[in-house]
Amino acid sequence: MFRRDATQPWHPSYFLAALGAGGLSISFFMYLMWLVPHKGFPMPTFEHWQAALTSNIESFVPMSWIVGFAVGGVLVFGLLHIALLIWNLREFSQAKSSAAYSDLINSPAEVQMMSLPLTFAMTVNVGFVFGALFVPGLWDVVEWLFPGAIAAFVLIAISAVRIYGRYLGRMLTQGGYRSEEHNHLSALMAAFTFSMLSVGFAAPAAMSHLTAVAALASVLSYIFLVAAVLVVLVVLVSGVTAMMQHGLQEQATPSLWMLVPIITLLGIEWVRMEHGLAHLFGTEADAASGFQMLTLLFSLQAIVLALGYRVMKLNGYLANYLHGDSRSPVSFGLVCPGVAFFVMGVFWWHVGFVNTGLVAKFGLVYWIGMALLVSVQALTIYAFARLTRNLLRHRELVLVPAV
Repeated sequence: MFRRDATQPWHPSYFLAALGAGGLSISFFMYLMWLVPHKGFPMPTFEHWQAALTSNIESFVPMSWIVGFAVGGVLVFGLLHIALLIWNLREFSQAKSSAAYSDLINSPAEVQMMSLPLTFAMTVNVGFVFGALFVPGLWDVVEWLFPGAIAAFVLIAISAVRIYGRYLGRMLTQGGYRSEEHNHLSALMAAFTFSMLSVGFAAPAAMSHLTAVAALASVLSYIFLVAAVLVVLVVLVSGVTAMMQHGLQEQATPSLWMLVPIITLLGIEWVRMEHGLAHLFGTEADAASGFQMLTLLFSLQAIVLALGYRVMKLNGYLANYLHGDSRSPVSFGLVCPGVAFFVMGVFWWHVGFVNTGLVAKFGLVYWIGMALLVSVQALTIYAFARLTRNLLRHRELVLVPAV
């Protein structure tokens, strides 16, 4: 089904294909999360979308269409995520014995190995959504699942800390840092991974009714939130300085957008923890602070995307690597920012505008806002499909001898 160019060495960035598919699956879940009624539940379940199919909710777009579109997208891209994950694990197993892999883990590119725990964390998220949407009655026993989810994220976190600890330790003890090799922001992959772990732990913190589970998950979420922020600060300072000195490394151009998914994950973590702490301590979440925080984060994402796009136009990255004949697995890094901007936009639109009463749900203004966000999702799906065809549908040339 998938085939990469065997003449090119394996690279951890191929895992970003699986990550992107998983992110797109979650992006379709956003329609169910915010458009399908699930009163009294923190997220929609099988029973909710089944009921919505025959509901009489007045909407410009029929609810049955919304549900069918969303459930279909979750299923298709979720299964694609699993298929790409299996393919990547097989490729990784074969690559570990190669000289190219040995060179990679002893170079600055070793930090890209953080894409493995990052993708595994996404798998846990996709699995949780699949369970909620496709297993009837699962939410009745969900409190039994939260400790399992925490344990899964802990195992992934241990793997991530080991990978990053080896990379950082080698840099600090062997003096492996050279600014001319870090003229990009690819090292943000570590912050991306820690952010994914933080938001993963925040889920049981926000949804569990068991105080011990919610408290433990909250502490773990904050630990990786702090780790992510520290890595972002260090990488931004060193990376921007190196780029100013040596110019941007062309193949690493997508790293300019990596801050976007990090912002989305930490923004969702903040929303979840606001609700979780309100429930844990018997307080109420502040609607004004929600509007303010999400507006600031969404604006920051828009600025980062605009600056990155300008650079990509100047150095021809999109023309060469997305629409042209240049090939690099790092270009899969273009997918996650699109997914993240869409997801953050949906959160911002509903938490900041709909839930506060600024915009009437299912009114004209509401659908105009949603249409703009859907266009972002559509462009992201196009980029994912294009990159998958370019990099994972390689056809070997068979030379037929002349007669």
